[in-house]
Amino acid sequence: MHNNYDEFKETIQSFSTWLDSIPPYEYSLSAVIIAYIIAPNLTINAQNAFGNWLELVGQIILTISAQASATPSANQYNQLLADIENLKAEIKKLKKQN
Repeated sequence: MHNNYDEFKETIQSFSTWLDSIPPYEYSLSAVIIAYIIAPNLTINAQNAFGNWLELVGQIILTISAQASATPSANQYNQLLADIENLKAEIKKLKKQN
């Protein structure tokens, strides 16, 4: 089971790299083409359900991405703390000079 998960993870990482390499217009065009291929083969209710499901997946991915970009890594957090301490030391030096 663990080996299958590792293979799946590698596949997703390769897919991510591939997605990053697609130019914006081709990326959008591919979505149009895929939608036009899939939609005619689904009932109206299935189109609605599948479209809503895809939007839900997208919203969850965007939420995870937003939270990850707003949350500093441990290294970034430690660097921010060090920067704050350095700024405090600079302020003390400036106060002593006056």
